[in-house]
Amino acid sequence: MVHMSTYSPRFTSLIPEKIFVYKNDIVVVRIPEWNDNKDRKIAPRGEISEFSYQSRRKLAFVAANTSIVFRTFITLTYPYEWPHDGKQVKKNLRAFLQYLRRVDVDVEYLWFLEFQKRGAPHIHILVNTPVHKFDVYDVSERWYCICAMGDPLHLGAGTRTEAVRNHERSAAYAVKYALKMYQKDVPHDYRNVGRFWGNSQGVKPKLKVVYRVNGEDDLKLYLRSYLRDDGRRSLRFRILYGATEYLNKAVGGIDK
Repeated sequence: MVHMSTYSPRFTSLIPEKIFVYKNDIVVVRIPEWNDNKDRKIAPRGEISEFSYQSRRKLAFVAANTSIVFRTFITLTYPYEWPHDGKQVKKNLRAFLQYLRRVDVDVEYLWFLEFQKRGAPHIHILVNTPVHKFDVYDVSERWYCICAMGDPLHLGAGTRTEAVRNHERSAAYAVKYALKMYQKDVPHDYRNVGRFWGNSQGVKPKLKVVYRVNGEDDLKLYLRSYLRDDGRRSLRFRILYGATEYLNKAVGGIDK
């Protein structure tokens, strides 16, 4: 017997309704056919404990579709001793991002968290500020002071600041990071890991255009070349990576 207080109706199908077009990828918005959704329950979001599949796919989407051109790559590491609480690590990161804003008020960034073999967290940051605007010694000293560990070796080895020589590959690196799981396992003694990545507001992908489709058949029709190019591709995902160029060849038949 099903109690109405816990009843969660199921949908019979998901129907493609709109296509949101971005720089490289498209997002398919599907509407569910619910039997009755008034009693539908939504599970509360729990504490982050791993770099989830959904989070990795979202990072890949942001990195591949941002209009920001990243010009500098900064890596932040901790000394022999390091915080085992993610809240402290994120506090240190926020302080360093404030420093970046003082260097360049127009800075835009995309950061990722990893864990070294020894268990220490380290952070990679892609920024649009040209590398010549940074004093590498000032960057090292700033991070050294933020960490406040008092290890003199950390002053010279705690940061790495380098130019991004291939701007397109910088986004590809972020996508590759999103899809690999190496150095993503959270050490057993590390708590409050929080988010594995984040970005400034300007990095958020900008929507180019929205098209309407009339069901699954229309979606397959307009993306038939996308499917034919690689037989392993499927339209069942919400984000279709690399589909924009294929859709652009067929937009004449889609109502905006």
